[in-house]
Amino acid sequence: MSVSRRAFLTSIGAGGAGVLALPLIQGRGREALYAQSSTGRRADRMAAAANGIIRIDSNENPNGAGEKVFQAMHGAFAEANRYPFKFEEDLRAAIAKLHGVKSENVLLSCGSGELLRVTVQALTSKERALVVASPTFETSANFAKFLGASVRSVPVDAKLRLDLQPMAEASKGAGLVYFCNPNNPTATVHGKAAVAAFVEQVGKTSPQTTILVDEAYHEYVDDPSYATAIPLAMQNPHVIVTRTMSKVFGMAGVRCGYAIGLPEALDKISPWILDSGVNQLALAGAAVAITDTAHIAAEQKKNREAKAFTRKFFESAGFAVGISDANFLMVDIRKDVKLFKAEALKRGVAVGRQFPPLNTQLRISIGTLSEMQRAAEALKPILV
Repeated sequence: MSVSRRAFLTSIGAGGAGVLALPLIQGRGREALYAQSSTGRRADRMAAAANGIIRIDSNENPNGAGEKVFQAMHGAFAEANRYPFKFEEDLRAAIAKLHGVKSENVLLSCGSGELLRVTVQALTSKERALVVASPTFETSANFAKFLGASVRSVPVDAKLRLDLQPMAEASKGAGLVYFCNPNNPTATVHGKAAVAAFVEQVGKTSPQTTILVDEAYHEYVDDPSYATAIPLAMQNPHVIVTRTMSKVFGMAGVRCGYAIGLPEALDKISPWILDSGVNQLALAGAAVAITDTAHIAAEQKKNREAKAFTRKFFESAGFAVGISDANFLMVDIRKDVKLFKAEALKRGVAVGRQFPPLNTQLRISIGTLSEMQRAAEALKPILV
């Protein structure tokens, strides 16, 4: 049974974040979780949101959702006074049709971030570790540490890709592997064969370990060897794939994501999902967004063009730029990113945070072409 809204609000209050068991909240306090999940980043985002700042720090879609999405959301206002049960079923059915699965294979969530948390809560402990790359998107590891679960971090390889052999070895006896593909922040991707081989190896050495494949940047991948891991998830009860509406679909602010897996896989995590945690407007917009192929193609084209300009700018200035299959780049600026970030903000540009141990690698999110042109001019004096 999903956690009810009333029970959730009773346990942590309307301003709380995350989905936690009541004893944990009472023992550690929602303030501790708030601090753990937002240290530094909330201040960064508030600074980036100031008037006139070029916001290329959070891998957001600078163009926003398509017109059809806005129309669907506007039409859903008439149902805003109702709980979103029908809209939930409509979106699950649309997602299932898109991916060639059944509705029972789809679990909705308040952004994919909620899924990263609940899989950690459901599947890890002190005895059953979480395995992650270093660096990778931090939500899973940060939440595991907050809960007191073990975390095993495996450094990325020399090409900034997930180092799959050491990750597979570290997975022995683990509860969960977080496999971000393409990886945030390094923008690197592993192809279909490599992912399948990794899943097979983990399955042999640690058959009870679940692998969560985070495909938040799926639509931006150009590598021809890549393919979604959804077919693996539909064959293997220890594989779950997550997607988000926050990136190519331009809906980061309305919070909607989903997981795909076999019912027995989703049943392990669904009790921790907030009941009806995706609002009526987000559900209506998402159902339209995933089928708006023209808008998706237009966003992919815009991203490629602005990314190509940004790559050329940094490479012409003598800086190494990593391969990117996402809507951001990693650039070795050969200086401390934390200090550079502060200087860039003074010049009206918000760039990505530091991702240890890659302390000189700057993550640059791709904005509009105009934004990237203006950002290049602003950053040029502080790159030397």
